[in-house]
Amino acid sequence: MEECYTISISKKQSCLFPTLLRLSIKEVVDIWDVVSAYVLGQMKLDKGVLVPGLGTFAVVHEQINGTEEVYVVRRPVFQLDMDMSCLRELVFPTVMMPGDIKIMPLDYWWLSQTNSLPPDVVRGCVEETILLYSFQLRDRQCPAFAFENIGILSCQDNVLCMQFHCSCVAGLESQDTWVALLLTRLSVSGSRGNNGVATAQEVQVAQAHMFPRHLSPRAIQVLRGLEPHQTRRNIFMFLAENNRRRQEQQRQFCR
Repeated sequence: MEECYTISISKKQSCLFPTLLRLSIKEVVDIWDVVSAYVLGQMKLDKGVLVPGLGTFAVVHEQINGTEEVYVVRRPVFQLDMDMSCLRELVFPTVMMPGDIKIMPLDYWWLSQTNSLPPDVVRGCVEETILLYSFQLRDRQCPAFAFENIGILSCQDNVLCMQFHCSCVAGLESQDTWVALLLTRLSVSGSRGNNGVATAQEVQVAQAHMFPRHLSPRAIQVLRGLEPHQTRRNIFMFLAENNRRRQEQQRQFCR
């Protein structure tokens, strides 16, 4: 895990977490780093992974109709699958998983070979960590759940969703990375209200951290073919206009 968030376990709850209480913080972190590596490896093979009690990671192929050709962009998705009694007033995005995606269970034997711990200890750590996390959500503590090189499951404004790292998105879609980044960004933004429309501030953040300084001819073709995704098309136009203005300002400054 990229950041370590420690949670105290009361004596009353100790019987529910025998494995976690036996492991050191480093061992717990190492186990989840291996889990993250396994999940990412399966996603690169276009397979999904079910993390019991938490949700499913997968890669979807999203089709964009360009003016001259059809683009198929790969991007990561996460479908939450937790006990609803723990979520209470929290909301989360609805993710539609294509039926042809092969969903793999966690391979505890493979995980145990990687970190030299018995499979039952690895399984216990995973299951108990998720149970402890669900208790935190139930009590409205909402800590972030980080998956190394994948993303962070976090709660903002009562919305629980997976924020995928740019490096994860880029690693899954190397050809049309910026399109995959935008589509992934929109899928997160759309879960926060605003009728699925990303705010100007969100677009500016996306532009600053995810996108190149100019749009290529290939990008323009995709832009023109984004109908009927009008919201996405407007955001592309917003980015293109901002880039044009920046380039104009740079030219004036150099004179």
